[in-house]
Amino acid sequence: MIDPELRHYLSGLNQNLTEIKNQKSPGIWRAFLNGMFSAFGYVVGLALMVAVLVWILNATGLLPEFKNQVKDFKTFMTKAEKLIDAGQKQQESGSMVK
Repeated sequence: MIDPELRHYLSGLNQNLTEIKNQKSPGIWRAFLNGMFSAFGYVVGLALMVAVLVWILNATGLLPEFKNQVKDFKTFMTKAEKLIDAGQKQQESGSMVK
């Protein structure tokens, strides 16, 4: 058997929890807006982190070096694409002759 005082206390506690549960159900629109603002916060935070990183790279003088590396990589990729295209054309013309 449960003590009557404990039973009364648990009953009140159950009633309070039920009221809190009823107050906390926000609905689908509230959940949607919470998700949208959360995503917005992530995007703003990411933008700030990128801006700070670019500023640090620029302040240390590493940004121009990084830009040169990217430019060199792009030219390398362009040359590689041209070689691949030339090889494919040569292969196609060689297979047509046979």
